[in-house]
Amino acid sequence: MEDDIEKIRYLIEEWLEQETPELIERSFPYDYKKSNLIISLVGVRRAGKTYLLFQIAKQLRVSIPRQNIIYLNFEDNRLFPLKGDELSSLIETYIENFTPASRAPIYFLLDEIQNIPDWERSLRRIYDQKKVKLLITGSSSKLLSSEIATSLRGRTLSHLVFPFSYREFLKAKGIKIEDTPKLEYSTRRHSLLRQFQDYLRFGGFPQVVFEDAKDELLREYYQAIFYRDIVERFNIRKLSLFEAFLKILMENNASLFSISKMADYLRTIGFKVNKSTLSEYIFYARSAFLIFDVSIFSYKVKDRLQYPRKIYAIDPGLVNAITFRASHNYGKMLENVIFLELMRRRKEVYYWKSGRNYEVDFVVKEGLKVVELIQVVWKVADAQTRKREERALLLAMEEFGLKKALVLTRDEKREVKIDKKQIHYLPAWLWLLDEKYK
Repeated sequence: MEDDIEKIRYLIEEWLEQETPELIERSFPYDYKKSNLIISLVGVRRAGKTYLLFQIAKQLRVSIPRQNIIYLNFEDNRLFPLKGDELSSLIETYIENFTPASRAPIYFLLDEIQNIPDWERSLRRIYDQKKVKLLITGSSSKLLSSEIATSLRGRTLSHLVFPFSYREFLKAKGIKIEDTPKLEYSTRRHSLLRQFQDYLRFGGFPQVVFEDAKDELLREYYQAIFYRDIVERFNIRKLSLFEAFLKILMENNASLFSISKMADYLRTIGFKVNKSTLSEYIFYARSAFLIFDVSIFSYKVKDRLQYPRKIYAIDPGLVNAITFRASHNYGKMLENVIFLELMRRRKEVYYWKSGRNYEVDFVVKEGLKVVELIQVVWKVADAQTRKREERALLLAMEEFGLKKALVLTRDEKREVKIDKKQIHYLPAWLWLLDEKYK
């Protein structure tokens, strides 16, 4: 016990003496200074949860005395072996050996909390004492956001950390975006478009942005998620079946997915499989934040459960690194990027399909109302394509009582008026960068 306290005291001293590392500032929706809940940062591995904690610490140090902000990483091998009493020891050690500033809140930033045995009980006890404010991260390999919510029983707000947005991607490359309304007329337009195609190709994992061997690193990430966050966690035994299933799922990124059809296909290539197993596999992939699925828009629960879902990956670069294609499908990659941005903006999204198979990529719902329709097309190559996309939007606008809809493209801007309805074409990269479109 004495040795544990000494180790924690040393790590606190080390933290208080050092500056936060250089980082790319990320967007973060919560005012953690006002919240009395535990803020939980969760998400796919390597997305930047630890650096987001460092960013929060840096921001707090502007207005709160340094000694009131404590960071501890429970993957630090100097703390091993972890026994389960580390959180209690942390509080005791801090109170006995350090002097927090009075009249200022105390923040504990706890990284990889799941490594502590019985962490839930200790954290609940600390929270209930109301002595400190808590921000935590959890690894997807051992801790799901749903498990955090369940374990902490209404005491937490969970924030899903994604890889870099396009704005963050540019910031990481040292490209400043300030006057966004003028970007579409700027001489920088073509440069930003080239950067955008790189973003679609390699994605936004922070370390990948800075590496030359991007595909190799992305494949390593995929292997780590595959084995450590899914296979080991869920004890998957039919490894070849799961590997084939996941590869096919990723190759069908931004497409409709049917479990029945997938089961039939896997049987034709020699696998013995049933639909319940594939349903479990999808749950596992979602749990590791590798994929998301989107249901059809319908007020009927039966329809939302019965119709195929659309699958999106956590990062387009990850898809490109592990799938085999003759050429890059920028249309699918663009749709995936738009989906991820809608998730970052905390939108509730569905897809829509008419009885005559006209489809709208994204239906954005707020409360009980549909507020926005978004179609994603890389290039409107011909009049027939344009007519089909616009027809789908017009039918959906009629159903939802909307007068405007949006088409996001590679680089087209125009406005079309049809039957007192407006369809706006907008470059996707501009939509991603300009705050007015949020």
